[in-house]
Amino acid sequence: MRAKIIPTEKPSRSGSVSPEDVMRARKIDGEVGPYTLRHDTSYRTAWDLLVMVLILLDVVFTPISMGFNYNSRFLSSYNILEPVVFMIDFFIRMFSSYSDEHGNLISGPKRTATHYLVSGWAIPDFLSWFPFELFVKSGHGGVLGFMKIFRLAKVSHLARKLNSAKKAGIVRFTLLLGVVLAISHLLACYWSWVAVGWRAHLEDNSFVPRSMFEEYTLCWALVIGCVNASPPVMYTIVEQISVACFMLIGNILQASVFGSVAALIASFDENEAAYSKKIISTSERCRFLGIPEKLAKRVRGYYENLWRETKSISGDADAFINELSPALICEVKFELYRDMMKRIPFLSSKTLSPAVIEMLILHLRTVIYMQDDVLIRKGEFGDWMGFIGSKGSVGILDPNSDEIQILYGGIYEQAPESQ
Repeated sequence: MRAKIIPTEKPSRSGSVSPEDVMRARKIDGEVGPYTLRHDTSYRTAWDLLVMVLILLDVVFTPISMGFNYNSRFLSSYNILEPVVFMIDFFIRMFSSYSDEHGNLISGPKRTATHYLVSGWAIPDFLSWFPFELFVKSGHGGVLGFMKIFRLAKVSHLARKLNSAKKAGIVRFTLLLGVVLAISHLLACYWSWVAVGWRAHLEDNSFVPRSMFEEYTLCWALVIGCVNASPPVMYTIVEQISVACFMLIGNILQASVFGSVAALIASFDENEAAYSKKIISTSERCRFLGIPEKLAKRVRGYYENLWRETKSISGDADAFINELSPALICEVKFELYRDMMKRIPFLSSKTLSPAVIEMLILHLRTVIYMQDDVLIRKGEFGDWMGFIGSKGSVGILDPNSDEIQILYGGIYEQAPESQ
């Protein structure tokens, strides 16, 4: 990553850089150039959601209008609004910033437009706002209507964001269900459009549709049965080929759904299964070593308490933080211990230099004790210093009076006995 030398205020005597200084420098480096829209703002997300809603409406109404000859005032207004919105979206994406492979924010109309045009998304995005409706009255209107499928390519712009969202497994499974419903909807409209022989024998069936909704429901039910190896009555070669393709698509969809459900269930139960396995292996190990049941119960209680407090079975509560880079470790620990430092007077910037505070934060580590663990006894040499977390407490027992003083969320210091 390229470095910038930016003149700033005179540095402090300590020569250290606090996490706030790092964040301020990062904000300076993250400014976008003129005539460029930032790609990661809340306004851009809201616009992408609007485009997604229009695409979903297009997925629903375009096949219906072609397969069932559906037309309405709403559809006419929608066909005018949609190309306008997609045309605006085309230019928004052309002049939006982006992050390169090194994580640098790239802005500037020349660079963003060049990157967008060579990315491969410019052609489907351009075709997405092409005014297909102008050709509806021509002889090729039905064929041009199928070119609206290019608008579905715009879904991938948001799909990449959804895959990195929280609960990504649930999001991906929901997207898969949406794909299954969309495919069945498209196949139902296609069957109504291509099944000429089947349509001619509708009067011979026990159920005769009287409206477009009833006809769509019948086609959708036949398609669902077809993809599950229950084909309808066929009268033409085109219908037979279509049914064969439906059954092949059904096999693929069933395999995808079953695999996705299995992966989702496994991800739900993964951490719980690891915790249960740890408890079982701990009990077996204690039994093999001949540890008394009372002590073995305390050992199991340690892991139960560890799981309850950290949702992890690792004894090192800071294992995740220690995997990060040194600078990121400092920032993360600064955020975690910020409230604790505000409650401790001698850790303020008025009494200690930023370099000392930064070094102290880097050496802090989280240790979880059981409820009846003894930290230190009277007469022992204390060479460490501990801080009570926001959820923790420490009891001080006076052996002469058997009175216990409970400390909450403050400082708990152990100094050498000679002091």
